[in-house]
Amino acid sequence: MSSKNGWQLCGNGPEAYEKYIVPAFSGAWARDIVSRARLRKGKRVLDVGCGSGIVARYAYNQLGEDSCIVGIDINKIMLKKASEIVCPKRSPVELIFAPADKIPFVKDVFDVVFCQQCMQYFTDRHQALTEIRRVLAYNGRIYFSVWRPIENFPFYRALYKALETYVNQDAATLLLSAFSLGDSRKLKHMFKETGFTHIDITLVNKNMCFSPFDDFLIGGIAASPFGNEVLALSDKKREEMFQMIRESLSYYIHKSGFAAPMECYVISAQK
Repeated sequence: MSSKNGWQLCGNGPEAYEKYIVPAFSGAWARDIVSRARLRKGKRVLDVGCGSGIVARYAYNQLGEDSCIVGIDINKIMLKKASEIVCPKRSPVELIFAPADKIPFVKDVFDVVFCQQCMQYFTDRHQALTEIRRVLAYNGRIYFSVWRPIENFPFYRALYKALETYVNQDAATLLLSAFSLGDSRKLKHMFKETGFTHIDITLVNKNMCFSPFDDFLIGGIAASPFGNEVLALSDKKREEMFQMIRESLSYYIHKSGFAAPMECYVISAQK
């Protein structure tokens, strides 16, 4: 799948994402970014690139039944998974198929906009940020997160080399696109040129943790756009690929499981 289409999961990808990625790291990052907003009752929230709705879930936990929370995404099967988890009949969360550069709301609607690890995949980042600012209310705030360069991620650095060796360069390049916004100066310029003010960029460190490691190795790759390509390898080639990753990460693998560092920029700004 072309990287220009973003980090698009297919097949059983959403189930694998919930089972492996959310407990390994995505849930912790979602808690972090939502806690930074200090949401109060009555605040209207937009989650851009909501995926399976992990950020929307934590926002809902803080705001409760009287909240207004909207999630948008262009991955229909991830939205379907989000609707199964986030949207029981009583839930105020609304999920909409929409791109970030064409948000289907009038201006000045939302008090807070979240975007967790999606800005990397915007087709037109300037237009998407312009749209997000348009739908943000006066003095409203945004909270974005983007990964630092892949060198700061032992697991994904090892996976990148394994994809190059055993799958193809397209798959490796698609993985690398997740880490394409790791320059804080360029990030600040992007937000500033689209009219945001009070821009703050914070470096945050956490660990990717999962036990047992082999379960995450298989499940975490399944929760990726190139999962089917890895599964299509012969058993011999796939095991060679996995062994290459294990050896690269031996320092981070212990009897109790796997733990390796991750680095992220969290951006907050105001309209």
